[in-house]
Amino acid sequence: MLHDFMRMRGAPDGARVIWVYSGVLVVKPEGRLAQALTRIEGVSYTSVSLQDDGSWALQLEEIGYFCDLETGAVLEQLFNPFTGEQVRPRHYRSPQQLRFSNRQVTPAMQLPPGIDYRGETTRLATVGDMLAMTEDLYVRVPAAEATSARPATPERISTSLATFTSRAGDLQLPASHWIDCTFTYTTLNSFVGWLGMDSMPGVQNMRLIGAKCRADDHDVVPAGLRARIEADHPGFLIS
Repeated sequence: MLHDFMRMRGAPDGARVIWVYSGVLVVKPEGRLAQALTRIEGVSYTSVSLQDDGSWALQLEEIGYFCDLETGAVLEQLFNPFTGEQVRPRHYRSPQQLRFSNRQVTPAMQLPPGIDYRGETTRLATVGDMLAMTEDLYVRVPAAEATSARPATPERISTSLATFTSRAGDLQLPASHWIDCTFTYTTLNSFVGWLGMDSMPGVQNMRLIGAKCRADDHDVVPAGLRARIEADHPGFLIS
């Protein structure tokens, strides 16, 4: 199962692939109706490699933007209807290194003490010729008291549920064969700090869909997103 999953996530020669994704950020305070607040547009580069012990290493770096629901324009400010305040979305660039072994997913580097982390992969289902596998991460970061260097932070929960789908028949082809793959991704997380909702119980949900593409396919990143990434992060995109 693990070898198939890594074929779905990466390229046959271990080269980087690019995932292009889009979706929405949904916010739900406890006792209130959920509401989509922004679109999300992003890309990530991923590479996988087999290790000497039989595990697989995954390296990922992604960039994402919170955008207007209607126009798709990158937001510099957003009115939060749950607080009645203007907030400034914190667009992100985030690296990640994971190790996959059997059904377990673990961080490549040791986490700070006190963090609860559980990661697992599963073979979710085969429907017709479509095979779905999952990568689920469950994380709890404890609250931290204020210090002279930083303010206090509340406990944060992060639940990331990703489903990757490919054609089962393709996985029977030789290992040199490129595997097309799409993914859906959803979270059940504590509110991000920039929403200004730390004191409210509830959850936020990033609801995304994306596809794996060859890293040198220059047309897969939408023009507007490409221009913004090139302006904010020169050299990130493969030219």
